[in-house]
Amino acid sequence: MSIKPKKATNTFQFEVEDFILYILNHLEPDKSDKIRLNKIAFFTEFAYIYFNHKPLSKVTYAAIDKGAVIDGYDLILKRMSKEGKIKIDGYFVRPLTDPKVNIPKEVASFTEPLIKKYSIFTNDELIGLSHNTDSYKITTSNEKRMGKIIDKDLALLETFFDNSITNEDYTCKVRDLPAFDRNKLVRYEFSSKL
Repeated sequence: MSIKPKKATNTFQFEVEDFILYILNHLEPDKSDKIRLNKIAFFTEFAYIYFNHKPLSKVTYAAIDKGAVIDGYDLILKRMSKEGKIKIDGYFVRPLTDPKVNIPKEVASFTEPLIKKYSIFTNDELIGLSHNTDSYKITTSNEKRMGKIIDKDLALLETFFDNSITNEDYTCKVRDLPAFDRNKLVRYEFSSKL
């Protein structure tokens, strides 16, 4: 009997402050505001989870009225400012240091184009996009309850990250649908304890 060696798996995850610094170091100075930082972090992380089935960082995200944000971002940014890692200039956040981690090439090659892509959107567009994600809608019960933490597992629902999916993929003919007996259906009820 031979024992096969375990394949090395990439278990890289950004610490919260390193993820913030990583994003800020890839933004143009005039686009490094708090709203953009939060939305780019959310979209980059959730796209990474969608395609790679694992978290990118140890960041938790909260669903607030302005969309998804890094949970406690204001306190985190103030602490980073006191430590000399960033400079807060009103709504803008400037990085003063680089992240203290070695970022694997496959992570950088995946995340950098996303940061660039989302950095060209306006803040209103980014807020609107985050309000339209399934994970935000589920977490807020269609914007009825704010402040809850967004479960990262919900990223797998975000099909808008996949550009290869078209409207035709969702279209089917009624005759192609399976037949079912309505009398055998069981009512599904969902209750959240959060």
